[in-house]
Amino acid sequence: MSETITADFADLPVRRDIRVNRGHSFEERFTVSLSIEGAAAQAIDFSQATACELRFRDSEGTVQCFDLVEHASAGRVTARVSPPQTATLAAGRQDWEMYFEFPSGSTDFPAGATFSLFEGVADVRTMIPAE
Repeated sequence: MSETITADFADLPVRRDIRVNRGHSFEERFTVSLSIEGAAAQAIDFSQATACELRFRDSEGTVQCFDLVEHASAGRVTARVSPPQTATLAAGRQDWEMYFEFPSGSTDFPAGATFSLFEGVADVRTMIPAE
Protein backbone atom coordinates (compact mmCIF):
# COMPACT_ATOMS: atom_id res chain seq x y z
CA MET A 1 0.00 0.00 0.00
CA SER A 2 1.26 3.45 -0.88
CA GLU A 3 0.55 6.48 1.26
CA THR A 4 0.55 10.08 0.06
CA ILE A 5 2.36 12.54 2.32
CA THR A 6 2.12 16.32 1.89
CA ALA A 7 4.14 18.41 4.31
CA ASP A 8 6.01 21.67 4.69
CA PHE A 9 9.79 21.30 4.62
CA ALA A 10 10.04 23.30 7.87
CA ASP A 11 7.81 20.74 9.64
CA LEU A 12 10.01 17.73 8.82
CA PRO A 13 10.52 15.10 10.01
CA VAL A 14 7.03 13.66 10.09
CA ARG A 15 6.53 11.55 13.23
CA ARG A 16 5.79 7.91 12.39
CA ASP A 17 6.10 4.90 14.70
CA ILE A 18 6.51 1.51 13.04
CA ARG A 19 6.61 -2.18 13.90
CA VAL A 20 9.23 -4.49 12.40
CA ASN A 21 9.12 -8.27 12.85
CA ARG A 22 12.62 -9.76 12.95
CA GLY A 23 13.20 -12.30 10.18
CA HIS A 24 10.26 -10.99 8.12
CA SER A 25 10.17 -8.43 5.34
CA PHE A 26 9.26 -4.84 6.09
CA GLU A 27 8.02 -2.45 3.40
CA GLU A 28 6.42 0.97 3.21
CA ARG A 29 5.81 3.08 0.10
CA PHE A 30 5.14 6.78 -0.06
CA THR A 31 4.44 9.50 -2.59
CA VAL A 32 5.78 12.73 -1.12
CA SER A 33 5.00 16.35 -1.92
CA LEU A 34 6.75 19.11 0.00
CA SER A 35 6.22 22.83 0.16
CA ILE A 36 9.14 25.13 0.86
CA GLU A 37 8.66 28.49 2.58
CA GLY A 38 4.94 28.69 1.84
CA ALA A 39 5.17 27.78 -1.86
CA ALA A 40 2.75 25.27 -3.33
CA ALA A 41 3.55 21.64 -2.51
CA GLN A 42 5.33 19.77 -5.28
CA ALA A 43 6.44 16.17 -5.74
CA ILE A 44 10.15 15.93 -5.00
CA ASP A 45 12.54 14.28 -7.46
CA PHE A 46 14.20 11.88 -5.03
CA SER A 47 16.27 10.39 -7.88
CA GLN A 48 18.70 13.31 -7.39
CA ALA A 49 19.43 12.31 -3.78
CA THR A 50 22.92 10.98 -3.11
CA ALA A 51 21.91 9.23 0.13
CA CYS A 52 18.53 7.58 0.75
CA GLU A 53 18.47 5.36 3.83
CA LEU A 54 16.44 3.84 6.61
CA ARG A 55 18.44 4.20 9.81
CA PHE A 56 17.83 2.29 13.04
CA ARG A 57 19.55 3.00 16.38
CA ASP A 58 19.13 0.47 19.21
CA SER A 59 19.36 1.10 22.95
CA GLU A 60 23.12 0.37 22.89
CA GLY A 61 23.66 3.11 20.30
CA THR A 62 24.36 0.70 17.42
CA VAL A 63 23.19 2.18 14.11
CA GLN A 64 22.19 0.07 11.10
CA CYS A 65 21.45 1.62 7.70
CA PHE A 66 19.53 0.13 4.79
CA ASP A 67 19.36 1.78 1.36
CA LEU A 68 15.90 2.59 0.06
CA VAL A 69 14.90 0.37 -2.86
CA GLU A 70 13.15 3.21 -4.66
CA HIS A 71 13.84 6.92 -4.61
CA ALA A 72 12.38 8.25 -7.79
CA SER A 73 10.92 11.24 -9.51
CA ALA A 74 7.28 12.15 -8.85
CA GLY A 75 7.95 11.88 -5.10
CA ARG A 76 8.04 8.08 -4.93
CA VAL A 77 10.06 6.42 -2.17
CA THR A 78 9.97 2.78 -1.08
CA ALA A 79 11.59 1.31 2.00
CA ARG A 80 12.01 -2.46 1.89
CA VAL A 81 14.07 -4.46 4.37
CA SER A 82 14.50 -8.17 3.63
CA PRO A 83 14.01 -10.98 6.18
CA PRO A 84 17.79 -11.53 6.58
CA GLN A 85 18.23 -7.78 7.17
CA THR A 86 15.42 -7.48 9.74
CA ALA A 87 16.91 -10.50 11.55
CA THR A 88 20.02 -8.38 12.26
CA LEU A 89 18.02 -5.76 14.17
CA ALA A 90 18.04 -6.04 17.97
CA ALA A 91 14.62 -6.76 19.44
CA GLY A 92 13.09 -3.90 21.40
CA ARG A 93 12.42 -0.23 20.90
CA GLN A 94 14.71 1.57 18.49
CA ASP A 95 14.84 5.07 17.08
CA TRP A 96 14.47 5.13 13.31
CA GLU A 97 14.51 7.69 10.51
CA MET A 98 14.23 7.90 6.72
CA TYR A 99 17.21 10.06 5.71
CA PHE A 100 17.96 11.91 2.45
CA GLU A 101 20.90 13.96 1.25
CA PHE A 102 20.85 16.07 -1.92
CA PRO A 103 23.93 17.33 -3.79
CA SER A 104 24.81 21.01 -3.90
CA GLY A 105 23.77 21.12 -7.59
CA SER A 106 20.26 19.78 -7.00
CA THR A 107 17.73 21.45 -9.30
CA ASP A 108 14.57 20.17 -7.62
CA PHE A 109 15.38 20.65 -3.95
CA PRO A 110 17.37 23.06 -1.78
CA ALA A 111 20.98 22.58 -2.87
CA GLY A 112 22.91 20.46 -0.41
CA ALA A 113 19.87 19.70 1.77
CA THR A 114 20.06 16.87 4.28
CA PHE A 115 16.93 15.90 6.15
CA SER A 116 14.90 13.16 7.74
CA LEU A 117 11.52 12.72 6.09
CA PHE A 118 10.23 10.46 8.87
CA GLU A 119 11.39 9.67 12.37
CA GLY A 120 9.94 7.80 15.28
CA VAL A 121 10.13 4.63 17.31
CA ALA A 122 10.51 1.21 15.71
CA ASP A 123 9.09 -1.62 17.81
CA VAL A 124 11.31 -4.50 16.67
CA ARG A 125 9.79 -7.82 17.63
CA THR A 126 10.87 -11.42 17.56
CA MET A 127 7.94 -13.55 16.46
CA ILE A 128 6.92 -16.48 18.66
CA PRO A 129 7.65 -19.72 16.78
CA ALA A 130 4.92 -22.34 16.43
CA GLU A 131 5.56 -25.52 18.38
